[in-house]
Amino acid sequence: MTSVLTILESLDNEDGLEISKLEKTLKLTKKIDRDNLNIAIKALTKLGIVENNIDEKLSIKRDTEFLQGRVRCSSKGYCFVVREDQGEDIYIREANLNNAWHGDSVIVLITKDGVKRRAPEGSIQCVLQRYNDILLAKVEPSKLTGELKAYPLDDRIAVTIELENDIDVNYNINNKDLIYEIKIIKYPIAQFKAKAKIVRELSINAGVDGDIELLLSKNNIFRHIEAPKIAPKKIPLKGREDLTSQPSLLFESWESKNSPSLPALFAEPYEGGNRIWLHAPTIAERVNLGGKLDKYLKEKGEVICLGNSWLEFLNQSLASASDLKLNEKCDAISLIIDINSVGTITDWKFILSTIKPQKLITSKHLKAINNRKATSKSVPITLKPIKDNLEVIYNIIHCSKLINKTNNVCIKLDESVPNLERLSELQKTFPGRDFHGWSKTYDSFDPQSIIDVYIRLSNNILAKHLFGYKLPFIYKEHEEIDQSSINELSKTALSLDKKLIVNVDGTVTTSELIKSFESSTEKQILHKLMKHIIPGKHLKLFKDVPNLNNEELKYKITNNNIESPWTCPSLNYWNVYNQFVLCSLLTDGKNKATSRSKETVNLGKKDSWNDVHWDIFSSKINENIDKNSNLRLVHNLNEIRKKTKSFRNNIISIAQGREAQKIIGKEVCAIITGVQSYGFFAEIDDLTTEGLVHVSTLGDDWYEYRSRQNLLVGRKNKKTYQLAQKINVRVLKVDILKNQVDLELVKENETELKNDLDIDTDN
Repeated sequence: MTSVLTILESLDNEDGLEISKLEKTLKLTKKIDRDNLNIAIKALTKLGIVENNIDEKLSIKRDTEFLQGRVRCSSKGYCFVVREDQGEDIYIREANLNNAWHGDSVIVLITKDGVKRRAPEGSIQCVLQRYNDILLAKVEPSKLTGELKAYPLDDRIAVTIELENDIDVNYNINNKDLIYEIKIIKYPIAQFKAKAKIVRELSINAGVDGDIELLLSKNNIFRHIEAPKIAPKKIPLKGREDLTSQPSLLFESWESKNSPSLPALFAEPYEGGNRIWLHAPTIAERVNLGGKLDKYLKEKGEVICLGNSWLEFLNQSLASASDLKLNEKCDAISLIIDINSVGTITDWKFILSTIKPQKLITSKHLKAINNRKATSKSVPITLKPIKDNLEVIYNIIHCSKLINKTNNVCIKLDESVPNLERLSELQKTFPGRDFHGWSKTYDSFDPQSIIDVYIRLSNNILAKHLFGYKLPFIYKEHEEIDQSSINELSKTALSLDKKLIVNVDGTVTTSELIKSFESSTEKQILHKLMKHIIPGKHLKLFKDVPNLNNEELKYKITNNNIESPWTCPSLNYWNVYNQFVLCSLLTDGKNKATSRSKETVNLGKKDSWNDVHWDIFSSKINENIDKNSNLRLVHNLNEIRKKTKSFRNNIISIAQGREAQKIIGKEVCAIITGVQSYGFFAEIDDLTTEGLVHVSTLGDDWYEYRSRQNLLVGRKNKKTYQLAQKINVRVLKVDILKNQVDLELVKENETELKNDLDIDTDN
């Protein structure tokens, strides 16, 4: 099915295209497909999006004020279009949705400018690309006709969908434990409703594997995307530095057989400081930018952790060719970093290399190292297999602690993933990845926490390097938290009797605030509140444009607020893309002014761009990089990141919900983690499951909400429920599909009565 977006991308040419060439570009051979294209072109022409030039060529009309974006709807019916150009969101009334659904990519026309705090209003002119073609839904027969109707479980899509009846299949629609995965075959148009067919039945109670299938479908993630039958490119040995004699080490705490491959490390003392070697698996050298394998990786986007196994990002042939294997020669892209005695970078250099990792360092090794006394001469049994590598390991740990103090590029907080077997892989640090704008606190017992420090430092170095050469790169920015939010959280900390030292102007910085939490008994609560005010991370694209002032970005890169990921191409496509640009620089970049020049520049060295005063690439390479460096790519990758983040949140929530189901009706201890006018949230001890105690269930009084103190106060009895207060609750209900846990407060007299009964029973 050809989308409007595909048509417009094909027409995105200043000269335009004839209809016959457009058909050829879209590979439309059937008459029905060509007829549908003509219908679409006529509609786009009437809307003023496409124009037919004098020479019978079709092109996009540039003089209209149409904007592109994605529809974002809430469960309460409010809809906005989030603009691609990152401008102000546009409010869309229900009458102006034009049958667009949540997540759809659309063209919108602003009909009313924004005033003061009111967002501009708009009308959706055209749906460019549908976001959902697979939905989870409840299926019920119509009361009037008896025909089956589907009702999406996602309450942001408030529509009724007609179903094609399959007479050969008898669906058990009366079973409340079953929901249905449906595939849209016709989207709504004008007065006609959407039509779909049932793909399969899914049980709400089908164990861990059943939960995973539910969540993959819920988040529109496809388990099976067919990889092209193309072998990875062979990497030439010429120009690579042989580092096979270096005793580099792999650090990993993931235990699943199909877990992603991570970089190798080596460190040694150097000129009063240390020299660090990071060896990243190379994917970019094995794939053609813009080729079939590249398009496959763009579509996959990112690896997904299923709890204790993985949905891989790389296909089998790429993974097999690129994984860093013990005691085998492996091709890599290496970064050599020199740091001084306090952890400040003094020099760096990128090279293409061949390495031979010697040992795999695991959590067991690090536990033995951390528990070993500094003066001990004996080597524990656990460490004997890596006895010859201990000096290198100590160097790596020492450098990671230095870098963590001086180059802390992101906010680090405690992560509350339940200690459950089904979530075993999620409990480890995910190197270089920010799902919520913050990362897990540094942990010298976790190999991946150590390697995370080096990955983030290396990502920042690449941003500096490519920015110096004015080459395009995908980056993520660690934005500052709004000072007013920090001040509000500071007040909350003070209300919990936490002493804070503020600056002369009465403010406190983010790092100072987090540091003050370390000795607090309410550290868990304060970290949870901190997470709510941290800005989310979005991928962005740097592309050098003439006359554009990049001083602000340069300042942020210099101050370590920018990362350009490249070290983990087995994790996601943005790592692969940045590797493309880096490898192009190292292999195809011109390192001298002319072919006759005797002086050459090492393009991988720090500050080498200051010595280059010529075009670094040929016009052909420039054109290919430019063609594949666009905002559309970054926009699609951000959408994939949202799916992955949502899946991660859901798989943790469903595991917590399953545990909460086991204690329905039982009295358990909990702590209040949030207070609102409609009730308070409480986290059950041990499970880290959070549920809501609704104010209506309190029953004994009318409770007022005081936002500044984070508490509810009874008007008559003056009883209070406030943040960090310990209470006893009972689990009333668990909604697995909506990730909701309903709690009931166990009142003191109930607990006393229960204790008295227990005593009588004992007697």
